[in-house]
Amino acid sequence: MPHSGLPLEFADLAEEVRRSSEALGIATASTITLAPGEAPEAVDQAEELLIGNAEKLRIYQRAGEVVRIVTVDHAVVAGPLRKGAGTVQLGPVSAINLTEEFDKLATWRRERVGKDGDMEYRRVDCPARIAMAYLARVGAWRLPPLAGVIAAPIMRPDGSILCAAGYDAATWLFLTGDGWPQIPASPTGEDVRRALAALKAPFSEFPFVGTEDRSVLLAVILTALQRRLLAAAPLFGFTAPSMRTGKSLLAEAVGIIATGQPAPAMAVSGDRDEIRKAVASILREGHALVNLDNIDHPLGSPDLARAITQPEYADRILGESRLLRLPTNLLWIATGNNLAFRGDLAVRALLCRLDAQAERPEERAFAITNLKAHVAAHRQELVAAGMTILRAFHVGGRPDQRLPAWGGFDDWSALVRSALVWVGEADPCASRQHVIDDDPDRERASAMLANWRRAFDDRAIAVAEVIERTGSDAGLLRAVLAVAANKADPRQPDTFKLGGWCRREKGKIVDGLTISKAAGSTRAGAWRVAPPEPRATSATFATFSRPNKSSTSADGDEFDFDRGKNVAVVAHLAPGHVARHPARG
Repeated sequence: MPHSGLPLEFADLAEEVRRSSEALGIATASTITLAPGEAPEAVDQAEELLIGNAEKLRIYQRAGEVVRIVTVDHAVVAGPLRKGAGTVQLGPVSAINLTEEFDKLATWRRERVGKDGDMEYRRVDCPARIAMAYLARVGAWRLPPLAGVIAAPIMRPDGSILCAAGYDAATWLFLTGDGWPQIPASPTGEDVRRALAALKAPFSEFPFVGTEDRSVLLAVILTALQRRLLAAAPLFGFTAPSMRTGKSLLAEAVGIIATGQPAPAMAVSGDRDEIRKAVASILREGHALVNLDNIDHPLGSPDLARAITQPEYADRILGESRLLRLPTNLLWIATGNNLAFRGDLAVRALLCRLDAQAERPEERAFAITNLKAHVAAHRQELVAAGMTILRAFHVGGRPDQRLPAWGGFDDWSALVRSALVWVGEADPCASRQHVIDDDPDRERASAMLANWRRAFDDRAIAVAEVIERTGSDAGLLRAVLAVAANKADPRQPDTFKLGGWCRREKGKIVDGLTISKAAGSTRAGAWRVAPPEPRATSATFATFSRPNKSSTSADGDEFDFDRGKNVAVVAHLAPGHVARHPARG
């Protein structure tokens, strides 16, 4: 029996705790002694044990919290989010939870001076104040940080593939599951052709409207696999003119490929505060992807837009004054009939359009009768195919595809989008125009500016005069009511609301027109609608020649991976990310 300084009546109990912990693979210290005035030292010892067993306990630090990786053992509805059994998420570790873990990790004893003057030790439970003191050390924890949980291999910034289960110190990611097939270190052209064919095969019977729509699906899959290490990624939508065309099925298939099961589904309300709280809750739980399911209205949310493009999302915990800064490295998917995005979301989204051109699309017959089961059965092959394409693009020097820029999604565009174009697929961003054209906010702004310009040319006009003119101009009245109807009587325009609309839309260019404050006008609150004036700039721009490449098409005969013939794109995941993640740009 190991010597621990415990009285004999407690030694057997200590040995039982040690054996139980070892059976779980948890290393235990012989003892942690609680001495008067030495509580900080006891907290330090407990943290050492926690660090040494973090991977086995699945306990890490994230966004100012100590969290544990947990698996939902049954389907659950939590607020607007529906989670299936097996969903992996994060849960904050409370002081009670942590006290229990400390009790498992060590034998705790308290010292005291006996009647004869000798030091005696009494076996005790870990005091709750030890766990509370540790949790209060926010910013000083040495516990490994967690950037996210993944359920499939991912390509690190250096091009290597993370495929070993457990915690990866280079990326701060925890990979669940093992036994993944080997990804070729230097994929050949034939490897890439096979990978692309494998990735497309399960979805060959879906009625994509155009080639860009199929490319959007491929982009969703690659993004779902790589999302944790991308600074930002667009929202992906699946839409069709009628029900039962396959929108939700595609979204669920993406979730199965990336995580092994359909993504948690969120019902989207029209209440901004409810959406804000739902976004914060989803980010706090650390989900890999979420499906905004069956949206029946144009989707607009400044909070969701912020979560899509910003590296961190700040929000207060419900019922507390604490502010959390949550990483936003998850993928947002949306589905709906004739799905449309409004405002800021319209410039952050890509759309995959389906159209079966049938009155009853659910009656179609398919060779793959159960897509979800098929994708689950071939999941490893599909994941390996996605990683092979990304790895080949990296090995090939990440050649510049000379694509139009998309501000806010630069590293996604330099990797996922460019890799797809490189293998011969359509640019998924060709679908952006469909999203913008269907933005109801843009449609209303277009009508408003066009009618204002027609009625007043480029004269400086006060809002009150615009309202007055609507009495004799039916076209202007319809345009004004679309953006500034009176709440009490929607048939009447509201001067105050129209002024607010002018301030919000100031400087935006729609169909070649923009509204601006009338500079130099003596009339208070005067506005002018006109084409934007060119601005002088002192910026200089360098010109670049297109890099040489023998072929970029998966259907061609050759893939040229000669680094001398391809211009490498600057590494898109540089150190120094604002969240201090070692691998995200």
